[in-house]
Amino acid sequence: MHKKKELASAILCCLLIMAALLFPQEKNPAKTARAMTLRDCIAGALANNLDLAIAAFNPDINREAVAATREKYLPQFNLAFNKLDQNQPGTWGVEGTSVLTKSDTYTLSLSERIVTGTTASLSFSNGMSNTSRTFTVINPSYNSSFLLNLTQPLLRGFGPKINRIDTLQAENQRDISVSALKSMVIQMVYDVEDAYWSLYSALENRKVQEESLEQSRTLLRKNREAVRIGAKSALDILNSEAEVAQYEDTLVQAQLTVEQSESRLKRMLNLPVEAQAAGETIVPADKPTIEKRDISYEAAVQIALEERPEMSQSEKELENYDYSLSYYRNDLLPQLDLTFSTWSPGQSGVKNLYDNDNPFMGNVIGRVEGSRMDAFREALRRTYKNWSLKLNLSIPFGNIFARSNLAKAKMEREQAVQRQEQQRQGIAYEISEAIKSLQNAGRKVESSRASRELQEKRAAAETQRYQLGLAGSEWLLSYQRQLTNARTSEIRAIIDYKLAAARLEKAMGTTLRTMGLKFRDYEF
Repeated sequence: MHKKKELASAILCCLLIMAALLFPQEKNPAKTARAMTLRDCIAGALANNLDLAIAAFNPDINREAVAATREKYLPQFNLAFNKLDQNQPGTWGVEGTSVLTKSDTYTLSLSERIVTGTTASLSFSNGMSNTSRTFTVINPSYNSSFLLNLTQPLLRGFGPKINRIDTLQAENQRDISVSALKSMVIQMVYDVEDAYWSLYSALENRKVQEESLEQSRTLLRKNREAVRIGAKSALDILNSEAEVAQYEDTLVQAQLTVEQSESRLKRMLNLPVEAQAAGETIVPADKPTIEKRDISYEAAVQIALEERPEMSQSEKELENYDYSLSYYRNDLLPQLDLTFSTWSPGQSGVKNLYDNDNPFMGNVIGRVEGSRMDAFREALRRTYKNWSLKLNLSIPFGNIFARSNLAKAKMEREQAVQRQEQQRQGIAYEISEAIKSLQNAGRKVESSRASRELQEKRAAAETQRYQLGLAGSEWLLSYQRQLTNARTSEIRAIIDYKLAAARLEKAMGTTLRTMGLKFRDYEF
């Protein structure tokens, strides 16, 4: 029985070995680390971030909108052709029972709007008419005509400014979209910098926690050995075990913070899904350095008012409201249009020559042949000069809606003025807070560095006392915790100073210029 069990166990082991050879388990791919500088991360975000890519379409869309407003001033060419074949009953006895008429007409015209409000049109027509009507002197007949027509508004709709308002507003809207894109780029640069240094801080904090955990484990092993030989009590082991458990719990939280910070940075960089699925990690290659920044509140506010894209946006919005006011004021004026026309007709065809120049006798004694080209030449020579001048006045007594639009535009402009003042106050407040944060962060760096140095000295002294048996492990553990907190606090203080300096640059709107950054082909 015992031998059967051994045989079954051997067979089972062989099957397991064969299964392992035939179906090898896939090994977990090792995580690869990519060292990236802050500039690498910013460049990656500016090139690949989808939010920026979507917003970058807006200036291009508005640029096409500007082109669309200018297209109405492009010339318009028209070509028309009309052919008639008509048979109708005669109304005059000598015409017979029916009258046949055939005709065709070609018309070419060119019209254009001018920014002064003028509408100009030039047209040319050439036609032929052939009829069965008796006593017709010229049949078939050819007719040509040149016509120039100019219409100029003198009150409503007069002047380049009024007629270019939609173009000027579209150009401002394009500039507004560029400023909005600049704001988004500046914010993105700050967010990447925040995520980058937050990841660095999380990694450094995890490193400190790992070192503290290893120290607590080493102390636990020493206490166990001391208890074994009777030099320590079981309470020392309990204190060390509690300390190890606390550091292990803190390390888990530190690792979670690292993963969250790294995930946030990866989303901004829009890394490929394959790289994220493979577990590729980002390791900051830059080390935080403290560069003291000293600037007065007044100077910072002045720079912000000149550099912040929001201020440029509000200025363009005010210009658009001014254009609307001009338009609606002009819309209240009477419509007074001056129209000048000049035209030159030309005629040719087959001219019947009657006996004694009397077509009623019906005796045709000859014909003079003409052509379409003859009619065209006659019109071109301006043999028959004609012109007219017309003045048309229309007074809009009931133009209620135009007055409502004017009142609305005035209120919207006043609202925009208040909004701009609110922006100025907000910028001033933001600058004040940024300068205070930078100053406090500088003081925090100095105090945290001094605290960390003192805690290192206290921990070293307490370690010597513990080794000499002059102090218990609970005191050593307490000093080590304080040293860990001091190291973490110093790292956080340095990162806070870096971010406070970045916030000040963002508040002044000088981030791109200070860092020498450029987004695509935009000249911010």
